[in-house]
Amino acid sequence: MADQNSALPESPPDGSDSGAEPNSGNREAMNYRKKLRAAEAKLEAAEKRVNSLLRVQVESLAAKELSVASDLFDIGGASIEDLTDPEGNVMPDAVDAAVKALLAKRPGLRNGSAPWGDVGGGRRGSVPDSSPTMRDALKLTRH
Repeated sequence: MADQNSALPESPPDGSDSGAEPNSGNREAMNYRKKLRAAEAKLEAAEKRVNSLLRVQVESLAAKELSVASDLFDIGGASIEDLTDPEGNVMPDAVDAAVKALLAKRPGLRNGSAPWGDVGGGRRGSVPDSSPTMRDALKLTRH
């Protein structure tokens, strides 16, 4: 029976596996998994930055008509995907259409540059001032 057991490979007493190939394959796969996770994290961070920049660009276009540009997303329900082409570029026509659709439903969101109009404050035109001045008063007292 001793001959039958001698055909089986014996593992070293320290518990390490004598075959280096399974361990190196596992290490290599583990390294690839780590690299993959790092690349996925970088890709996710880059996508967030790009979406943030696209949102800023869309909001700058929407600010021409809306008093609060983020209302296009928050109230209007627009998304970056709706306002960009397949290459990821912002489409100004789509932004304008989305703003107009939002203002048709909610006209109070419009950017009002002067809500009061002319209220009569300040100086008017070039009408000469005919009221007496201090100089006129002094002229009268000298004579």
